[in-house]
Amino acid sequence: MVYFFFNSCKHDGLSDYENPRNFNEIFELFWYKLNNRYVYWDKDPTNWDMVYAKYKPLFDRLDDSDVSKRKAVGYFKEITGSLIDGHFNILFHDKVIRDSVIFPSINRKNKIAGFHDRYNYDDVVKNYLDAGFFGGKGSININGELINSLAGTINKNILYFHCNFFALKKSYQLNDGNKVQEALAFFFSKLKNINGQTKGIILDLRNNTGGNIEDLNFIGGKLINRDTVFGFSRSKNGIEKYGYFPWIEAKLKSDPQYNVNVPIIILGDIFSASLSETFIIALRSKNNLFIGEQTYGATGPVSDSSIFNSGSFDVGDFLTVTSSSVEFIGANGEFYESKGITPDIISPFNYKRLSEGKDTQLELAISRFN
Repeated sequence: MVYFFFNSCKHDGLSDYENPRNFNEIFELFWYKLNNRYVYWDKDPTNWDMVYAKYKPLFDRLDDSDVSKRKAVGYFKEITGSLIDGHFNILFHDKVIRDSVIFPSINRKNKIAGFHDRYNYDDVVKNYLDAGFFGGKGSININGELINSLAGTINKNILYFHCNFFALKKSYQLNDGNKVQEALAFFFSKLKNINGQTKGIILDLRNNTGGNIEDLNFIGGKLINRDTVFGFSRSKNGIEKYGYFPWIEAKLKSDPQYNVNVPIIILGDIFSASLSETFIIALRSKNNLFIGEQTYGATGPVSDSSIFNSGSFDVGDFLTVTSSSVEFIGANGEFYESKGITPDIISPFNYKRLSEGKDTQLELAISRFN
C-alpha cells in the first residue's frame, strides 16, 4: 500500500526535489531514483518497499544539525547494506560527513574467511620472466593509482601480460613514451609472431579492479580468432522498478590482424573485478582455464549516467550514488554479481610463499603448459 501510494501521489512532484531542501526530500529522491535506476531488483533480496515504510519516518525526524547528518549516514548504510551490486557506493558532499563512504560489497568481503589486502605481484613475477621483459607505470591515474603493466616471456615459450587496471588503449595512443606503451608493443609483437614453439599465454588479472570497456576488444579481440558471444546485458527504461529493456548480446570481436590459437590461462584473485571479470568470462568461453581465487563479483559495468536510464545518480548536492549501468549474465544464463567467478582450478592466496619470492598461482599456471 505504501508503494502504490508513494508512486501515485508523491513521485509526480519529485522534479521539485532535484535540489532537496531537507532530509525528508533527500530520502524520497534517493528512494525513488534507486527504485527506478537500480538494475538488480529482479534478483536483489532487499525489500525496497519496506525500506520506505521503515525509514521515511526516521528521515522525517532529522534536522540540519551535524548529529542528524551523521545519523543519516548510518541510516543509508543500513538501507543499502544488502544490495548485491558490487559497484554500489555512496559519497557524501556535506563537509561534516565528507569522509563517510558507504561501500556495501567491501564491507561484506572484509568478513569473508581468507580475505586479504590487495597485493602487487609484479616484483615476485619478475623472478619468473626471461631477461628482456617490459614493464612500468603509465601516465593515466585512477583514484590516485597510476596504471602499471608487465609483459614478457617465461621459459622462452610462454607469453605473459599483466596490468593493474584497464586504460590500455588510451595509454597506447598517448605520445608520451610511457612504459605501458612499451609493454603493449612487446606483447602485440609476440602475439603476431606466435609459432609452434609458443606453448600458451598467461593473462594475469590479479589485483586488477577493472576499467575502460574499450579495452575488452582492444586486448581480448587479439586473443581470439573468431567473434564470441559470451553473455547478455540489459539496462532499464528509468520509469519503474521492473522496467527493463530486452537483453542484448555481449560479444567479443576478434581482431583479424591476429590469429592466436594457443591455450590461454587467466590468473585472478579476490580483487579481480568489473572488466577483469568480463575478460575471464569472455576468454573462458573459448575453453581457456581460470586459475586463482573467487573473483570480486562486480560484473555490471558502470557508465555515464547521462547515457543510461539506469545506474549512477546524484541526490542534489548532498550525495552521489555509483551503481551498475547494466545487468549482466553469462551466455549460459549464470549470474555472477556479488558472488564472483569460481576458478576452474582454485589456488589460494599464499602470502608466506610470496614473501619468500615464490608465486604458487603463477607456478601452477606454468605447470599446465609442461
